Amino acid sequence: MKPHVRTPRVLPATLLCVLAALAGAGRPGLERTLFKDIPSTDPAREVVRTVLDSRFYSMRDGFAAPDWTALGYGGAWERARRYFPGHTYLVRPGTYFMTHGFDAGGRLFMEIHESDYLTLCVQNRRTFVPGSIVEEYGRMLAAANGLEASAFREKTGRLEACFREDRPHRELRKALGERPYARLLEELREEDYHMLAGGLMHEGMHAGMDDALVARVQAEFNAGRRAVQWDELRAFTAEIGYHGPFCRWAARDIDGLWSEIEGSLGRLEGLRKKAALGSPGDRTRFEQAKARTGAAAALIRLRMREIWQSARRIEDLAASFRKDYVRGDVPPDVDGLLAALEREAAGFAAASGEAIKATELAVRSLEYLLDTWDAWAAGGRPFPPPVTDSRAVIRSAKDIRWPEPAGGAATALMKRAARELE
Repeated sequence: MKPHVRTPRVLPATLLCVLAALAGAGRPGLERTLFKDIPSTDPAREVVRTVLDSRFYSMRDGFAAPDWTALGYGGAWERARRYFPGHTYLVRPGTYFMTHGFDAGGRLFMEIHESDYLTLCVQNRRTFVPGSIVEEYGRMLAAANGLEASAFREKTGRLEACFREDRPHRELRKALGERPYARLLEELREEDYHMLAGGLMHEGMHAGMDDALVARVQAEFNAGRRAVQWDELRAFTAEIGYHGPFCRWAARDIDGLWSEIEGSLGRLEGLRKKAALGSPGDRTRFEQAKARTGAAAALIRLRMREIWQSARRIEDLAASFRKDYVRGDVPPDVDGLLAALEREAAGFAAASGEAIKATELAVRSLEYLLDTWDAWAAGGRPFPPPVTDSRAVIRSAKDIRWPEPAGGAATALMKRAARELE
């Protein structure tokens, strides 16, 4: 059985701009507010604060120790933390993703714009809360355009119906157990936090530079005396480099979720010899296995969306750097590394897309399998699906190979930029 392949939903990949002398200055209609002047309960402030306070989203444990220190990731992350909230602005409506600039006194500031990424994070923070998720989904279902409800169904998969009313929601929570239930909602609530973290790492790299040096590098580049804007090269490649550890973690998490699904399918197989789900205990075991399989499937799709966001971001950053920050005769080694980075980024995006398609096929086969189990449990068929179907789903999932993220050329360019800036 080969179900139809769903094309992954992709948010527009807004280019990361960092020539902040232009940022926020003199543009009518912009609301530009220091985060420290925004209430601590504001969802946008809560999202950014959560990202910056998280060791996980820094990817500290995903980087090799020398890269974290010598390449400057650790320092960049700590600087981004220090600049928030006193020297970081929220800009609405957004023009970029994040920017930076210098105030009248020469002090660097950062800007976080109301981008597609930030909007998604704020919406999810409001939606995936245990006490309000049923009410929020009801609001979406009542809306005229149906866009939010459609996105919610995509994210929750087979569990969607459990969030329509309080009773099935309580039953889902009981079937999953408190810890798996909390993990499901927390993960869905924090979708794409890693995209904000990558941008903050980028801006933290800029924050580590001497103001006079930044002005000199930019002036010489704009005057045509430098072929590469080195401060931007280091920041761009730092953001690209950030996504590598995250994508490796996400791929490992997908593998772990398939192992959980294998265990849940095994528990369903334990019911195979039963003529029907006659006892309350059998029904409870059936609903638990189904719920945990559905939750794991939803988290696999979440990880796929995040890997795809990272892959597209890497590709866009690699392409836009040459277009915006390279002019004239580029040193041959840098030109070669930029070409290698573009190839690595395009290859990673293409390979990620193939792995996502294959994984989506496996998830849809899993859902078809669960539909058949449901039909048996409801008395609609005499036997559960063949055990070979369960084995085939798990085998197909384990055969999928996630690509190694682009990283070698980015690291080499980061080092080259650092030498030039020194």
